[in-house]
Amino acid sequence: MAKFKLPPVSPLIGSNLINYFKIIFNNRISVKYYLNIFITFLIILLLTPFQFIDYLIFTFKLRNYTIKKDPIFIIGHWRSGTTFLHNLLCKDINFSFFNTYNSVLINNLYTSFLFKTLMHLVMPKERPSDGMKLDVDLPQEDEFAVSNFNDLAHYLFFYFPNDYKKHYLKSIRFENSESDRRKWIKIYDKLIKRILIYTKKDQILIKNPSNTARIKTILSKYPNAKFIHIHRNPYFVYLSTYKFFYELFPAVQLQKTSEETIHKLVLYNYKKIYEDYYNEYRLIPKNNLIDIKFEDFKDNPLHQIKSIYRTLGIGSFNDSKSAFIDYINENKSHKMNTYKISKKRILEIENEFSSVIKKMEYSVPRNLEIIN
Repeated sequence: MAKFKLPPVSPLIGSNLINYFKIIFNNRISVKYYLNIFITFLIILLLTPFQFIDYLIFTFKLRNYTIKKDPIFIIGHWRSGTTFLHNLLCKDINFSFFNTYNSVLINNLYTSFLFKTLMHLVMPKERPSDGMKLDVDLPQEDEFAVSNFNDLAHYLFFYFPNDYKKHYLKSIRFENSESDRRKWIKIYDKLIKRILIYTKKDQILIKNPSNTARIKTILSKYPNAKFIHIHRNPYFVYLSTYKFFYELFPAVQLQKTSEETIHKLVLYNYKKIYEDYYNEYRLIPKNNLIDIKFEDFKDNPLHQIKSIYRTLGIGSFNDSKSAFIDYINENKSHKMNTYKISKKRILEIENEFSSVIKKMEYSVPRNLEIIN
């Protein structure tokens, strides 16, 4: 498997110093990554004076700012088609979104002209796992911004994969205290407002797999939020997610981990995310949720996008139709990965994901190669 190639720094470079120290001192770090930690610290130190510019600007602009339209959330587990769906919908110029630069360097938005070019030079041009394009200006998951703004962030398991259960329970179920939930949604609202102010748009489109399990928390702040849930055959989701994390973790982790840990992590996250989703999705008001099968979306993306606009009432599909068609045509040559799986793994997936497989009405894919 190919690996992500990144310089020896952590995506936590976008943190402020207080948040960085809080994360580093409250998590176990392997000696192997001490240099990474130190270099990241030096970069944050360099960025700190420029972060103060954002602090001053947003302190003033946030004072009387209110969100005009509740956000639109793309939810669904990793490797379920969320990235392509997000990139496609962001062709509608009426939507604000977190791009890669904004998500990582959330504290340096107004000095992006100084740092964006450097980020563009050092980041990979595509994801090794599936060949999807990467760029500083392309849409990105906002959970990276969450982790660079506070320590209640699910994506901390990217850096500390051995503690995946701890970060799920702390930042999604908020089991430590109910005050953590209130703190998280307050910070999250501030991040969303920052991007809306910075991009000068009225509505934001967010893609975040972790939010699949935060429905109740999100609705407490945004009762009229719209949700687009995309799901894919769980057997393929397991295999694709394992491949993705196996290739990503060596470039971002701050703990030594193992293939077995990644395997257990994927099973745990999928099972818990959908356990929480199916416990909470009925809280979403009627006509504010649309459910899409990845297989249908892949076969006819334009039809599914039109259905999203019609069902959720989020704007004019026709105004962006040509941009959607252009993006779809640009990506027609994209090839799906093929996978092999052992009978043992199939039985394990069936056992762990049984309720989700039944709810989503999936079975073992015919085009999946099963080996002994």
